[in-house]
Formats: sequence, C-alpha cells, structure tokens
Amino acid sequence: MAQVQAPTQANIRRVEIPDRGQPRRSFRWFNIFIYIMLALFTISSLGPFIFSFLSSFKTFAHILDFPPTLFPQPWTWANYQALLKESDFLRWLLNSFIYGAGAAVLNVLFSAMAGYALSRLHFRGREVIFVATLAVMMIPVPVTVIPRFLVMNDLHLINTFFALFLPVMAQPFSVFLMVQFMKGLPKELEEAAMIDGASRWTIFSQVILPLVKPALTAVAILSFQAAWNDFLWPLLVLDTSNMYTLPLGMFYFQNAHYTEYNLLITGSMFNTIPMLVLFFIFQRYFIEGATSSAVKG
Repeated sequence: MAQVQAPTQANIRRVEIPDRGQPRRSFRWFNIFIYIMLALFTISSLGPFIFSFLSSFKTFAHILDFPPTLFPQPWTWANYQALLKESDFLRWLLNSFIYGAGAAVLNVLFSAMAGYALSRLHFRGREVIFVATLAVMMIPVPVTVIPRFLVMNDLHLINTFFALFLPVMAQPFSVFLMVQFMKGLPKELEEAAMIDGASRWTIFSQVILPLVKPALTAVAILSFQAAWNDFLWPLLVLDTSNMYTLPLGMFYFQNAHYTEYNLLITGSMFNTIPMLVLFFIFQRYFIEGATSSAVKG
C-alpha cells in the first residue's frame, strides 16, 4: 500500500487572499468638476459678504480705492462708532428686535395651535380649511398690502407695534410646516395622555410641543428673519422716526448720507450679522425641522 506523504512547508503553495477592504475609488474628472463648481458657488455666495464686512473697517478715503483692496489699510472702528452715535440708530435696532421677536413668538404660538388642530383633531371642514391655507400661499404679498393697511387704519393702529404684529400672527407657510411635522407623531401619545385625564390644552402644551421643537425653531427663525428684513410693511404703517425699524431707518439714513459708502456698508452689517449669528446657533434645529416636515405627510 502506498504511503501518504504529509505535506511539507516546501510543498504548501501560498494562496493570496484578496483584500476585502474598501474598494479604491477611481479617479473621475466629473468629481473634480463638481468640486470646482461648489468652490465657485461658495466664493460667489460668501465673497460679497466677506468683502463688505472687511470694507466696513475702511476709512472714507479708502473705501473706493482702485484697484480695490480686500483688507483695510488702516483698520478703523470709526464707522461703527459714528453709526452708534447717530441719534435714532439704536432705537431702530431696538424696534427691529421687538418686531422680530414679537412676530416670531406670535407666529410660533398661533401656527402651532393651528397645525395641531388641522393635523390631530377631526372636525367637519378640516380639509377645506387646510386647502384654503395652502391657497393663500399662492397670493402675492402686494395684493394683500392695501386691505391689511385699511384694516389697521380702521382699527386706529397705525404707527404702533400692533400694526406690525397682527398681520404676521399666523403665516400660511408656518401652519403648513407645523401640520406636516405633527402628522408624523404617533397617536398613542395622545391616547395615553387622555387615559390619564389630560385635557386638550395639556396634551398640546406638555406632550406635542416638546416633540416638535425642531419645527418650532424653524418657524421662529423664518419669522424673525422675515420681520427683521421687512421694509414694505413698516414703510406703510410707521410714520415717526422713533418707530422706524432698521431697514426703514437705513433707507432714510441713505438719503442723508448717500455718498458715505463706508457708513452705508457698516449699517448693512448691522442688518446682516444678527441673522447669521442666529442661524448658526440654531442651524441644527432649523435644518432638522425643515427636512423632517418635508417628508412627513
């Protein structure tokens, strides 16, 4: 009988095991093109803001230098000091903050209540009201300006903060955002709260609202931004300088200082930087609320 010879080290052939790691990504010119386009988009978007921000520290003698320079030579805080010493500038900032904060709080409150009613309650005509709310979004704002002004005038609210707040208490888009977000909440939460004897208001304030914080933040930021940058409506309903908001006040300031570009650019920074700071602080909640509301239904 033939003997079976055990394999020796020399007879064992080395078998190479293929690498099971991440496959190497092939070099693609299309990816380079995408990155170049994204870089150009970023530069074109942030470039004017960065140039304006740096120009706000330039002196009047160097604001129109040609060829233009990016960094101020020399740096100066005189533009900001001159604006802050302006008699009504701080008042305009305060008025804009009151308008923005009031619009955000009222819009969040009433839009959340309307969204809860249209998404969680069952009553006759609910779908008709929701469709009508969406239809209002299609109406251009200038079409509603005159009727709103006539209503504020009949109520004798011209040149008051109430004339600013009342038309923005519940925006159609905000209601739509809240409805879409609340539709995704499980109904078992409400049923459990009802079994424990909670009222509708208790369910809304203590169960629903804590779960929709991203949507509330998105509505608050959008409302504050719209009020902070609003120009047309304050122009119609505000008469005295001490009631002007910042965009309206800067419009009249521009008429008086139309050649002092250093001051005009600095004033625009006061109108832009607060919104950037607000967005970067709450960007996580804002993006979560906007994207989540877009996919729920």
